[in-house]
Amino acid sequence: MKNKNLLFITWDGPQTSYMEGLFMPIFQEIAKNTEMSFHVLQFTWADENKINQTKKVAEEMGVKYTAMPIIRKPNVSVGSLLTVFTSSIKIKKYIKENNIDIMMPRSTFPAMMVNQILGGGKIPFRGFRGKLMFDADGLPIEERVDFAGLKRDSFQYKLMKSAETKMLKNADAVITRSQKAIEVHLETIGAESRNKFSVVFNGRNKDHFKLNSEARQKAREELKLTDEFLFVYAGSLGPQYCFPEMLEIFINHTTTHDSKFLILTGNIHFAKQNIPAELTSNIILKSVQSAEVPFYLNAGDVAFALRQPSHSMQGVAPIKLGEYLLCGLPVIASKGIGDTDDILENFDECYLFDHSSGLQTQKQNIAEFLEKAIFADRNNITKKAQGYFSLEAAAESYINVIKNLLLNINLQRSTINHQ
Repeated sequence: MKNKNLLFITWDGPQTSYMEGLFMPIFQEIAKNTEMSFHVLQFTWADENKINQTKKVAEEMGVKYTAMPIIRKPNVSVGSLLTVFTSSIKIKKYIKENNIDIMMPRSTFPAMMVNQILGGGKIPFRGFRGKLMFDADGLPIEERVDFAGLKRDSFQYKLMKSAETKMLKNADAVITRSQKAIEVHLETIGAESRNKFSVVFNGRNKDHFKLNSEARQKAREELKLTDEFLFVYAGSLGPQYCFPEMLEIFINHTTTHDSKFLILTGNIHFAKQNIPAELTSNIILKSVQSAEVPFYLNAGDVAFALRQPSHSMQGVAPIKLGEYLLCGLPVIASKGIGDTDDILENFDECYLFDHSSGLQTQKQNIAEFLEKAIFADRNNITKKAQGYFSLEAAAESYINVIKNLLLNINLQRSTINHQ
């Protein structure tokens, strides 16, 4: 692949860090192994400081980054639609000026913008001979139904679903985070489109998220731990993240073992509101920078990766699961989340929690798992995890899709030149 340009179009709120923490590192890793150049148009309502932080990370990683404002007036819904329907000309201009070979809109709103360019056909505009690679993400519209109160008979749902379907049909390639998501999308557009779909991985830097005995000792000293068994959780908190189940598993363990629970989250207020008073002395709450997370994970003995297995969760690939396993941690993970069940078949050091059975019926099995967890071969966990969750694995999964697209571009151009 030589001198090719990919434009990633995304829509993010100021509170998210997926751009800096997930996509840019993957793009950087791809660029190391190919001659691809990456451009990012990020539609956001973040303030100038946040945008400058993202821009700085992009420069360090060799990604050309441009922030685009999202209109928020007269209200969020109307402003979002105004942004969608007035931004296609900006994208079109950017593509022309930067010789873009592959357009890669991520999720619903960017898909709607690119649909405006597509009009009634697949070729966006005169002179563009590139390819369209849709990052369908997970099942984002269904997530809004499951967790944000969106009704399937509403105008908003029908508008977004129509836009997603059009993009799925017109895209030359579609990437998802699970095989289950592909099956859901094929129910919408037909099994004959199966060949355009691929699963890509969410990768983390294995030199950052790694087993580190020195970090373990220092972190446990800082946390004032001696021989206590330490549960850890890193990430958001809320109804879908099964906080009551985590607490109950922890409580059950404390009845027979000296245990502590370290929670790394930005949702400190939620945690304090939902932790019973009698547990506060055994729970450590911390809000830390993302770069500090591996240091504290190494202090743990087992980690939680629980999430309510709703319909939309078939499409996700939990990033925290990869972080835990790369650090060599045994994990209690939810059954029915993306392709987790299939992946964790290769990890005897993990326990798949069946939400349909309830906690009481699994109490003894979990207790037995926790007894064995302390003796788990953490080096083996780390080694196996790198095949699924490292940056290298993620980059390779993207490169395979991109190579096929670029092969088709070159064949297409060769045919045109010989006509």
